[in-house]
Amino acid sequence: MHLTVAYQEPTGYKYVETSPELKEAAAALPCFEALHWPDYATKVFDDTIDGKPVVIQLWKGWCEQFLSSPDFPGGIGGEVGIYERVTGKGFPAERPDWCPQALWLFLQQKSKLANSDFWWPVADFPEVEWDFINPVNNTVAFHADLQKTYWRNKWMDNESYDQYKKSQGKRWSWLPSWFPGNAQTPALAVHYKLQYKINGKTYPVW
Repeated sequence: MHLTVAYQEPTGYKYVETSPELKEAAAALPCFEALHWPDYATKVFDDTIDGKPVVIQLWKGWCEQFLSSPDFPGGIGGEVGIYERVTGKGFPAERPDWCPQALWLFLQQKSKLANSDFWWPVADFPEVEWDFINPVNNTVAFHADLQKTYWRNKWMDNESYDQYKKSQGKRWSWLPSWFPGNAQTPALAVHYKLQYKINGKTYPVW
């Protein structure tokens, strides 16, 4: 099974997303609020889509590739997931075939922090798109185009992100870009902003 879809845009920057196969396979595992780590933040809130209650979970920042493997998704970017709570359904007892043992153990440990509050992919996929916004100059770093999915994600690879930072220049030409406050990109990836739409509805920037 291919876990990712990698591609290069006309800008020259390279990106990766989860493959349709991985999205389908990952639907067997729940999401929960404890799924985050330093420089990769999450936000969870309840909403209603087409009259049905849903849980929306966002992520943004630097998503480290699991085990530093190029087969796993990751980079600088974000995710918008749309889920629902299922009464009586908890964390699975058995590891899915596609999930490495080390990742399974990580998810098991994290799941203990969820207090049995899990959510699962919605059955009716909405249309999701978002912008990853550079808060220093208030420009769109890149766009995740419209998809009908429960999990819209996209990450710029690390090498492309280094190129992107250089392309943004400096605030003051006479100071080095590493000087505090002189870079035209945020110091941490988690400080980027996520502007997203679900079924055409624009949500507050996060």
